[in-house]
Amino acid sequence: MAYFPMFVSLENRACLIVGGGRVASRKCRGLLAFGAEVTMVAEWFAETKDGAMQEPGLNRIRRRVREADLAAQDWALVIAATNDRQVNQQVAAYCRKQGIPVNVADCREECDFFFPAYCVEGAVVAGIGTSGISPKMASAIRKRLESALPEWIAELEKEGMENG
Repeated sequence: MAYFPMFVSLENRACLIVGGGRVASRKCRGLLAFGAEVTMVAEWFAETKDGAMQEPGLNRIRRRVREADLAAQDWALVIAATNDRQVNQQVAAYCRKQGIPVNVADCREECDFFFPAYCVEGAVVAGIGTSGISPKMASAIRKRLESALPEWIAELEKEGMENG
């Protein structure tokens, strides 16, 4: 069954990412771009091509995740993106028990939500999802959609604000 598409505000909301590799870093950049306050907990962190990922709104904790990390605050969402299946499974189980939406990078069936491929032009955000079945297909569709979005959308947004 397809997932319901929903847009939510993450501005200044606490999000936890368990893991520090390439997948975790990609998801982190997406959350930060939408104003989330992100905490990453991992024993190691992948370095980006620009060096260590240090962004405003990002707190990195270098150690193994603990259950206390999951209970530490009212997380808007949690992402389990380690290379350890058992850790990801434990994070998902805890989140389910606590009613925290969770995305599990290595197990589609344990996900409460998926990250869409998205494009942004001004206030217009288009998300493409495949219910986790084919992220590559979603990315290909995003590229086509991105090239089709008119550059003048930002101008319409300004006009709408002035007239509304």
